[in-house]
Amino acid sequence: MLKNNYNIPVKEIQEIAKIEDPVKKRATFVAFLTREFKRRGAKEPVVVGGLALEIYTQGSYTTGDIDLKSEKEILEEILIKWGFNKKGRVWFNENLDIYIDWLGSSLEEGIEAEKRLNTVIIDKDLELKVISIEDLIIDRLKAYKWWKDRDGFMWARILCEIKKSLDDHLDKDYLKTRAKEEKIEDVIGKLLKE
Repeated sequence: MLKNNYNIPVKEIQEIAKIEDPVKKRATFVAFLTREFKRRGAKEPVVVGGLALEIYTQGSYTTGDIDLKSEKEILEEILIKWGFNKKGRVWFNENLDIYIDWLGSSLEEGIEAEKRLNTVIIDKDLELKVISIEDLIIDRLKAYKWWKDRDGFMWARILCEIKKSLDDHLDKDYLKTRAKEEKIEDVIGKLLKE
């Protein structure tokens, strides 16, 4: 039996601990975290980076941590209360096998990106916010161009296919605007030609 020294309700700790699928485990954790932010009247955290890609690809992409944008003070207060420790900039709870990388208070992509957030519903009262597919495409293309992440372009292409499979149009104008801001017009042009 898992010892509850976290101040998360025992039922929720047990629920998280027994989830074997790592994507579902991390998403469920963020949903509980989001509910706690809402209970405190705070702005909901946003999943970005690897976990966002993992969620959209239903686990085809794998990551080891949760990249979050949120109010730092509230996040830290909750994580401490829930039994997390901090090493460098990463918060971790070994018993739950959950690692959180706080990446700032808000989206650098701006107000438009905030309006485009997607809500993933886990259960009737559990949901989380995830960066939009378009903004994640830009993120992957930046990694491809600036950090020589060879897989970045492939994941951007896969995200385009996911958007298409959802019968949702890819906002090419938004992508081109963001690409210009990030100085990756050449890469977005290559992607949109395919």
